[in-house]
Amino acid sequence: MANFKTYTITISFVCLTILASSAQDPLRQDSMRSPLVMTAAYFEGTGVILRWAPQSSGDWRLNNYHGYKIERAIKSNSESTLKWEVLASVWKPLSLDEWKKKVAEIPTDTMLMVAGQAIHGTAPQQAMTPDNFMSMSDQLTNLHSACLLACEFSREAALASALRFEDNSVLKDNSYVYKLTSLADTTSIALAPAQTSEESYPKIEITDISEGEKAIAFKWNRSYYKNYYSAFHVYRSSDEGLSWQLITPRPVAYVAYKDAEAFTFKDSVQANYIAYQYKVQGLTSFATKGPLSDAVKAMGRDRTAPEAPYDVQLDYLGKGMMKISWMVRDADRDIKGFRISKSNEEQKEFVEITPKMLPGNMRSFIDSTCNENINNYYWIAVFDLENNVNVSMPQYGTIIDSIAPMPPVGLEGTIDTNGVVTVRWRMGSEADLRGYFVHYSNNLRHTFINRTDRPLQDTFWRDTLPLNVLTEQIHYKLVAIDHRFNYSTYSEILTLNKPDKVAPTSPVFQRSFSDKEGISLQWANSGSHDVKANVLMRRGVGEKDFTEVYRCASRPSSASFKDKKVNPGKEYEYTLYAIDDAGLTSPSISTLTLKAFEDKKLPAPQQFRWQIDTLKRRITLSWKPSSASEKTVVYRSVNGKPYVTYKVVDKETFFTDLPYRRGDIIKYRIKGSDERGWQSDFSEEIEIRTQ
Repeated sequence: MANFKTYTITISFVCLTILASSAQDPLRQDSMRSPLVMTAAYFEGTGVILRWAPQSSGDWRLNNYHGYKIERAIKSNSESTLKWEVLASVWKPLSLDEWKKKVAEIPTDTMLMVAGQAIHGTAPQQAMTPDNFMSMSDQLTNLHSACLLACEFSREAALASALRFEDNSVLKDNSYVYKLTSLADTTSIALAPAQTSEESYPKIEITDISEGEKAIAFKWNRSYYKNYYSAFHVYRSSDEGLSWQLITPRPVAYVAYKDAEAFTFKDSVQANYIAYQYKVQGLTSFATKGPLSDAVKAMGRDRTAPEAPYDVQLDYLGKGMMKISWMVRDADRDIKGFRISKSNEEQKEFVEITPKMLPGNMRSFIDSTCNENINNYYWIAVFDLENNVNVSMPQYGTIIDSIAPMPPVGLEGTIDTNGVVTVRWRMGSEADLRGYFVHYSNNLRHTFINRTDRPLQDTFWRDTLPLNVLTEQIHYKLVAIDHRFNYSTYSEILTLNKPDKVAPTSPVFQRSFSDKEGISLQWANSGSHDVKANVLMRRGVGEKDFTEVYRCASRPSSASFKDKKVNPGKEYEYTLYAIDDAGLTSPSISTLTLKAFEDKKLPAPQQFRWQIDTLKRRITLSWKPSSASEKTVVYRSVNGKPYVTYKVVDKETFFTDLPYRRGDIIKYRIKGSDERGWQSDFSEEIEIRTQ
């Protein structure tokens, strides 16, 4: 396809307030809506093509009904005021009948049909509810998007949808300004001042061609070509470019996987090794086509490796020779050759032992470097003519060896204060010795556990032990292993003492009480097995230091002690701790505060007497208190009623009662009390019968 010249009009968008002043149109100044976007303008030699798009689906529907007004002005440097000329007073989509006629004229334009269905298609009639609100909104959005996409790639669809206008009355050397007004809302205006400049669309350069299994893929620069083209068509030729076939019925614009800066296209072909040529052509937003790219040539290639060799047989022939034989699938007829590798371990460090690739018809090979004292794993790789490769599973070459190595001897070891263990032994003399495993246990009666995840190939080993444990010893024994996985018997057991850094558990108080004989305490002894003594400490409240008052062993599990060397009424604090055979002491987890027993009963008042004055009808009581600071509480009962507190006499030895009524029976009792609240027992009762 020949190149063609185009004229691109540079578009700039102006805010609404600027439009009112520069275009001097009577526009409303209070609206800031911009629902129209003038997407591009294009000068094709015969005229200017305008393209635009409503921003939302709602504006699109309104403009389909009301239409657009299109005006033009010649831009001149000598005139400051633009003179607008109306090109179309009402530019609306075609009616349904006109659209059907247009489709009948161009039945191959599927984009025209898509736009017509989006504009005139009928949607199911249903009442709007909260449940279907979003789905109805999504449906309108999809119709809007479908229409814009159809107008992107079809001139007829854009003209019929009233989203394109062609001005064929322009002069090539003039500059124009176009104004698009939405009749649904006269404040919705897009202004396009334009300057013509001659430019040709670029030819696409195809890069990064990939030939796969019945598939061909290639790329071209996205960051550059997206400035000119919206989508692309791909053409293919199978007859060296004599004829070309469009293989993209719809425009494509695939972004390459993991490469956002490239477009890509992948074509599936019927067979490998058939050459095809490809060209790519860009499509603009004006439904015009750019120039075809130069043709590139590619073909599908065999990328399928042959099946891995199977039925692999390994036979030891003696004297360090291992025969390796294998089979391949009969359907794999393009085998180029084989390579064989060997390792002493099943899944790593394979080394190739074939100096060059073995012929494709070869099915056996003899390894003359087989080592009888180590493992021999073999790995067979098969290659086809395209160097596609497949490999067999590693196969073990069996050499019979049932003689186990001797058990390790000369074990010795140490544990430092940080818990680092060092174990040493003497190296065995076996030629096929693979290494040693170290087993351990904290108790000789328990099962020994393997401490090393792989055979040790040295004669010493270090480990780190936690020291905050209750076991005091650790036991080790070793086993040797050869390359045939024959295990020796266990070595003699090495027993090491751990540094004791674990304090014993603390004794715990269980019961306490105070009586006339002293303070009694009972506690549970420490449960640690290495405890030498449980120690009871005491101090008076307010004193600084504790002193030891008693100690005992941990058997039995509980102990008791009565502290008789206490002062009545004084408060004491007691605490317990345990000490083990390494001199470690337990923390004192509790302090018990107790008060020594003190007798708070005062002696009862003595010589309790009474006198009665029959003339004044008064009774006088007298007594002898136990101390001068003592108060006397007088209790009285009248005519058989309960005793009540009647009078508190402070520092006196007598009390005169109020006049009584003749015939009353009055009873008295007294008791002593001091400032500390201590009291005596009741005195004897006095009963007086008045006349």
